[in-house]
Amino acid sequence: MEGYLFKSAACLLIFFVFYKAFLENISAHTFKRFYLLGSVAVSLSIPLVTFTNYVEMAGITNHPAYRAVSVDGTIPVKENIDYLPYILWSIYGLGVSFFGFRFCRNLFGIWKQLQQHPLLKKQGFFYVLLQKHVVPHSFLNYIFLNKQQYGANSIPKEVLLHEHAHVKQKHTLDILFIELLHVLFWFNPLFLFLKRSIRLNHEFLADKAVLRHGAETSAYQNLVLAYSSHAVTPQLAHSINYSSFKKRFTVMKTHTSKKVVWLRSLLLVPLVALMLYGFSSKETVVKQSSQTEQILEINTEKATKKQLAQYNKLAKRYNAIAIENRKIPLADLEKLEYIYGLMTTEQKKTAQPFPECYLENKIGRYDTYAEDFMEGAARNGEKTFVVMISMNNVTLNGKPSSIKTFKDDLNAITEDWTKTDFNEALPSILISKNSEHFLKKLEVEFQKTDYAQHKKGATLQIPPPPPPPAPDVPKPPKKVIKGVNDSEANIPPPPPPPPAPKVDGNKIFPAPAPPPPNPNPEEYIKELEKKGATFYIGPHEYSADEAIKMVKKSKDASIDVSEYPIVRLNGC
Repeated sequence: MEGYLFKSAACLLIFFVFYKAFLENISAHTFKRFYLLGSVAVSLSIPLVTFTNYVEMAGITNHPAYRAVSVDGTIPVKENIDYLPYILWSIYGLGVSFFGFRFCRNLFGIWKQLQQHPLLKKQGFFYVLLQKHVVPHSFLNYIFLNKQQYGANSIPKEVLLHEHAHVKQKHTLDILFIELLHVLFWFNPLFLFLKRSIRLNHEFLADKAVLRHGAETSAYQNLVLAYSSHAVTPQLAHSINYSSFKKRFTVMKTHTSKKVVWLRSLLLVPLVALMLYGFSSKETVVKQSSQTEQILEINTEKATKKQLAQYNKLAKRYNAIAIENRKIPLADLEKLEYIYGLMTTEQKKTAQPFPECYLENKIGRYDTYAEDFMEGAARNGEKTFVVMISMNNVTLNGKPSSIKTFKDDLNAITEDWTKTDFNEALPSILISKNSEHFLKKLEVEFQKTDYAQHKKGATLQIPPPPPPPAPDVPKPPKKVIKGVNDSEANIPPPPPPPPAPKVDGNKIFPAPAPPPPNPNPEEYIKELEKKGATFYIGPHEYSADEAIKMVKKSKDASIDVSEYPIVRLNGC
């Protein structure tokens, strides 16, 4: 916002200086009228213009490291509240209220005069006849005159012609427009000078209209001087005794050739071009190279039948759960996304729908990941940050961000970092299920950050896919039950075996035996938990509460305690 206000004020200043130097004293008053009004509109528009530059991004190199940091607990972080924006907005609101009240008061004063005094319609004009002595002035279609002077026919014809010109040319609309802008931009003193120039140019136009009707120049100038008094005129009205008589008299005698007007007008072309170049915005959009696009197209042909079967099993399981209750462990989510990314359009049509879920559920058990990661890094004396990008949403250190604010948000985090901090920092970046367009735009903003400038080659782009699967390993014993979402290539090493019996001299201490079976599987799991058991479904470890939920959902669940204290749940 500050940048926009500064740029628009600079543009308005340049336009106004050009007007004072080259246009004010020429006789092309109609052109000057639209120039003054148009300069305000153009000054407010130029900072909003954005030029887009498309660049091809080279291959991904030096991707930020992904690592885990040990976390032992949580440390409350006290956030400092920045009161400056509230103070500035309060001051701005007071200014708008003051100038807005003054504007409304002036309008009300004119409306009150219209209600309290008689109106006389003549030749399409409304004469408002006032009892007090006033200098003739006009507002919209109304001309305010002294009743006694009008009745005695003592108001010169030239004065009435002057006010008729203001009404016919609708000068009041210009004043209302600039006054409303002054209410909004009351802090910009340029609007005061601009208002004076607009009103003075209105007098030039009215004077020119009077002289066109045959009035003699010197006699009209004497008449204007005769009406020069200190009588008060409403701020929103036009009157013949407006100041700057010397300049008005000079311009009355000036005649500018069309050639001079055209030459001075042409100077605006390079002026506007320079302002567009200097005060508009520039945006760089990363365009993927054709080589990268070809690689992506080739990769989409690699979803095998085995991967499709694996995807369909996982998707079917999670699609059966209502979306508001659907929570997908990160390992399963990554597997689903990876296989889905390999599938062709035809394969996607015949496959199970992708099991979407809410952002917080998608991250799953990592909803406190950012906080834990940052606290762990702080205890280790390390600088870092956490970026989570999912479903076209982005968070920085657990706080919502956006494409528009991403650069400023990240720069605020790294504001006090040293060169060493930038070089040694290893941020955590989690990316899942985003549109390519969103990631490209976010990447552009990331490249503008201080971190990307210090650490060349840093990027938010998704790392390359994992290497090809390793050769098949020997099949595990029959009592090992694979999870529905695992293939041989994805099965991690089996959990460690139970501790061997402890030997102390000639004494042997056997491992503790599990509690006797309980016909109620839920109660049995609770008893096992109290005895220190850990629960597995396939290669994945689950808490007791999760194990109970799985058993409840399954009709053929069985509990295997042959490896106690490792307990395996089958049929879930």
